[in-house]
Amino acid sequence: MNRKIEKEIIRLVDDDEDQRRALRFLLEAAGYEVRDYPSGRDFLVNDEPSVPGCAILDLQMPEMDGLTLLTIMREREYRVPVVFLSAHGDIPSTVEAMKKGSLRT
Repeated sequence: MNRKIEKEIIRLVDDDEDQRRALRFLLEAAGYEVRDYPSGRDFLVNDEPSVPGCAILDLQMPEMDGLTLLTIMREREYRVPVVFLSAHGDIPSTVEAMKKGSLRT
């Protein structure tokens, strides 16, 4: 039985193109496969939830913030580990993210 083993991927969801590009460069240089998305909506439409890996979400994005995206992911039983990045994080949003199942940030 010859089954193709898919490589795990890191999903980056951040509205800041420079931030996505920099993170993608660092992660790919370390040998990871990366897919990046400019918005939560783009991620939900184009990502393949069956592919294993993790997600790195920006906490504050226009249209759909990272916590809303995480809520939708959990409702859809999207079970990849999630890490939040933010230049504007605070204790209440960190507590909410952890309650919703994100990793410590």
